[in-house]
Amino acid sequence: MICIWCKFDHATLSKEHAIPEALGCPPQLILDDVACKTCNNSFGKVDHALVKQFEVISVMLGVRRKGKRPPTIDSWSAISSEHCADGPHIYINGGPGDIAANGKKLRPARRSNGIEDAWIKPEDGKMGFSQQFGNDPLFLPSLYKIGLNLIAYNFGAETAASPQYDHVRAFVRSEKGASFLNVAMDAVPAQTATNRVSGPITKNGRAYPMFQVTLLGITFLLDMAPDQPCLRDLRGAATMMGEKLYVFPAPKALK
Repeated sequence: MICIWCKFDHATLSKEHAIPEALGCPPQLILDDVACKTCNNSFGKVDHALVKQFEVISVMLGVRRKGKRPPTIDSWSAISSEHCADGPHIYINGGPGDIAANGKKLRPARRSNGIEDAWIKPEDGKMGFSQQFGNDPLFLPSLYKIGLNLIAYNFGAETAASPQYDHVRAFVRSEKGASFLNVAMDAVPAQTATNRVSGPITKNGRAYPMFQVTLLGITFLLDMAPDQPCLRDLRGAATMMGEKLYVFPAPKALK
């Protein structure tokens, strides 16, 4: 059996979640024929870059992590959480100095650490803040890791391991000289915080598909082609129609 990442044949392959398990991978996207154990284990930082972006919403929605553990906010220096009997408790440092919360030192919320514009209204039991989204350098590679998994899921591991997708492998691994791949994001979140993926979206005369990937209600468009003509068409159409279509990397991180 061929691994879609190292392209070597292996007697057995490991279980791979096409969408990180910590984000609630649908059962049908738990794959057992796409990645060897060594390659699977090598993508921990890539998967974490995606999980980090959704940590807060995962806690709010109660999306269980590996081993059915309750979710927590662990990756941000200005905000953290713990799971209690009455639900999640979220701690945020509005500044100006460091504070201790639940045994963890929290830095003040500011642009430099990705959490800013924090406010708290104790009398109403409300709080809020802005989180930068998509500024991690491994964020886009993490989405295209899902994309190559979907190629294997829809067309087979042999196709995903072919030279046709070497540019995706190089991008996900952040190899020197790799082609840069953009991602488009729907400006309007879905009404329900679901995870789902489309089938291959194809166009006559083009050898590569697109995929629509929705993670906890936020939809991304992945163009698997090295020159990304479909994404370019979508961007042009959105401009002509006066519609919002975020394309990463944005000039500055979204909030």
